[in-house]
Amino acid sequence: MDQPQASRVISPKGIPSEEEVGPPTIMASYPHWQYFLALESDLEETGRYVEFHRDNFTAYSIEFARLLLTACSEIDVVAKLLCKSLNQDTSADDITQYRSEIMQAYPQFPTIKVFIHRYALLREPWHAWGQGKSPDWWHTHNKVKHQRDLHFPGANLQNALDSVAGLWCLLLYFYKDALFSRQLKPLPKLFHLEKEPGYLMLEQNYELPDLPKRG
Repeated sequence: MDQPQASRVISPKGIPSEEEVGPPTIMASYPHWQYFLALESDLEETGRYVEFHRDNFTAYSIEFARLLLTACSEIDVVAKLLCKSLNQDTSADDITQYRSEIMQAYPQFPTIKVFIHRYALLREPWHAWGQGKSPDWWHTHNKVKHQRDLHFPGANLQNALDSVAGLWCLLLYFYKDALFSRQLKPLPKLFHLEKEPGYLMLEQNYELPDLPKRG
């Protein structure tokens, strides 16, 4: 008895087959960037309920607590990776040591200014590093994490904004090669970098201190 022939695979109309176009291309993966974009999207969503305005900076909530704690946890991971990319022998494992090693490579890092066009807000999440201190939002995140019953008001809009913006700044340096080559997509919806003299212009609103010009 003849065996039935294998059925021929027919591509849906209008969709080319793999034989016609070849195997799919696998794009480079930047997992920490994707994680940041998810956090930024969650932060953006809170603007429907609490206007991003200085008058509301002290408004606190469980959602702002989640964003603050999650962003700072990711900052710890990314800062350690950035230090490792700068020095394979690094033993940096806390915010003070991260500051020392990152600023040794990028002394102007604390000058980064993050502009939120939609709400006309300018934030400087790492300004305190330039004064030899850790940011207030970092100290507050530890208090909210360990003594939430006493420090829950610290889980507010201002600290959520600054922590997510602070994560973004670190990622721009950690993924700088992908940023230069315009592979780091999509770009944020909320955050932009204010243009400063002497910075390297990468794309519209992308200027990073301490990075040499390329091309």
